[in-house]
Amino acid sequence: MGEVQFISPRIGGDWSISCHNHHPISLLKMARLWNVPLPVSCGKGACRACTVKVVPQGKQQQLSLTTFEKETLHALGKLPAVLAGEGKKPWVGPYWRLACQCIVGPGDQFFVAF
Repeated sequence: MGEVQFISPRIGGDWSISCHNHHPISLLKMARLWNVPLPVSCGKGACRACTVKVVPQGKQQQLSLTTFEKETLHALGKLPAVLAGEGKKPWVGPYWRLACQCIVGPGDQFFVAF
């Protein structure tokens, strides 16, 4: 079972909630299901409002960034050029992600700060 802990000082101090999933799901959808007030405007990545920092816990996980997400995060200055390219460097975090594009698998465990 995947586990994500959302942490944010934006909403009146330190606040966190642990969310569990049994099937692949986007961070944004998980946040909505658990009533986590994650900022979002479009839900498709264009607005960039759902940019979050993801820190893996336990074993290092390799999460794939879509080309769209790489380009968007690189344009925001949140992704180094070497990772924005088409290289084979694995994702080991912590990195910035778009919550609407980041898929959480059943075995994933990480903190999400926003």
